[in-house]
Amino acid sequence: MRNALLIAALWGIAWVGLSGPRIQVDRELYDFGVAMDGEVVEFFVTITNGGTQPLEIQRVTYNCICTGYELPKNRLSPGESVRMKVIFRTRGYSDARYTQPVSQTLTLHTNDPARPQVTITIRGTVRAMSAYEAPSTALYQTLVLLLDVREPEEFQRVHLFGAVNVPLRELEAWADRLPKTHVIYIYDQTGEKSAQAVTLLQRKGFMLVRAIRGGLVGWWQELGDLFLVWGEGVSPSAPAGQPYTGTGFTVAPSQVARGYLVVVDVRRSAEFQNGHIAGALNAPLFTQSELANWSRTLPALRPGYSLQLWIVDEDGTRACSIASYLRQNGYPEAKCLFGGLRAWIKQYGTELIWSGS
Repeated sequence: MRNALLIAALWGIAWVGLSGPRIQVDRELYDFGVAMDGEVVEFFVTITNGGTQPLEIQRVTYNCICTGYELPKNRLSPGESVRMKVIFRTRGYSDARYTQPVSQTLTLHTNDPARPQVTITIRGTVRAMSAYEAPSTALYQTLVLLLDVREPEEFQRVHLFGAVNVPLRELEAWADRLPKTHVIYIYDQTGEKSAQAVTLLQRKGFMLVRAIRGGLVGWWQELGDLFLVWGEGVSPSAPAGQPYTGTGFTVAPSQVARGYLVVVDVRRSAEFQNGHIAGALNAPLFTQSELANWSRTLPALRPGYSLQLWIVDEDGTRACSIASYLRQNGYPEAKCLFGGLRAWIKQYGTELIWSGS
């Protein structure tokens, strides 16, 4: 009889526990691996009410103002779930005062009698940025697209380093691929076609598009062969024609050259075709000899002008060693995308990601 009463009591306790609110989270530890000092680490925790009564998240506390959260709702019906964004701001955590890996916590306070507090831990290594490393945000904020609207055979003969060839007749079809949030420089032989291209894109809402004044003719007159790439067997010579300067939405060649930026994707061609940062050129570099040979083809620099080479691979590992090499061999503004394309997609999704050539 006593055993029966004891079993009944235990069942009663169990039933009470099951019949109330019950918090479930899909992760209580998030290890972000390695982050650069200044990055904002973000991840999601799915919270579910596995009980039979409403679950209330009464408050959320954290042990550091570097940690934050976004919680769309704090009351969940039985079976309901919500995704909570957790944020960790890493600035300053590469300092020697902090033991690596660093660890911070965020605690949920609930009306679940069995688990009134649930702690989420964020852990990882924060290190200082090397001179040749930079985060996705730095590239996103400075990225400029360079479009050549001449015909392919003209482009193959000579073009500006890092330019994407989009013949004027195809430009309208390209409009959906081009970003309205970033500066786009357009050029042709003399500046006449690029003026038409600017007008076309402005009608479609592109407010940051500019024509390089005078096209390649104007470029040569102002800068000579700076950043020009010649086709195989083509002897460097002044582009033919008279520069068309037009009015309004133009930019001087020297202004473009002072902050010249080119993204170089060093992955294999198939990986590049599957998805790459808009405007990037593909240069698969896997051996030291490949890197040395390729670097010798880069445009020579001149005082007063810079070449910002952004090197990109899948995770940043190989790209950063390439950027370091370039800095040591005449290109002091070379840098790698820290975390590679994975970091970009984590930060921006597929924004500014092109597939194909």
